[in-house]
Amino acid sequence: MSGKRAFHVTERETAALILEQGFLGGWGDIGFGVYLWTDEAVARAYAKEGGWDGLLTDPVILVVEDASLRPIEAWEIHPDWDPKPYRSMLWRPMGEDDPDMTWRPDHLYFLDIPSPEPEPGS
Repeated sequence: MSGKRAFHVTERETAALILEQGFLGGWGDIGFGVYLWTDEAVARAYAKEGGWDGLLTDPVILVVEDASLRPIEAWEIHPDWDPKPYRSMLWRPMGEDDPDMTWRPDHLYFLDIPSPEPEPGS
């Protein structure tokens, strides 16, 4: 293993693009980059909930291993936020000036690939 190991929850279709092209950054609570969970159980629960907004319809979990992942520091968390969820997160800051830039971690693969739910009547 090279670097830190973490888990990224996303749509199955998006995961295929990430595996092929790398991660695009996005805006999150502390800045522009990629946000990941350090705990597999937390990532699985997050996927089951449909992500932060509950809108993921076919979530999968990617395993990411990379030395450039870093923890979210206490001083980066707004005083009004509950710091507990951030303790089980890592992130990879990316350049907001180049939103099309991609990041390819040292190692990237599916945690497991659950079969999509069968269509009713199939």
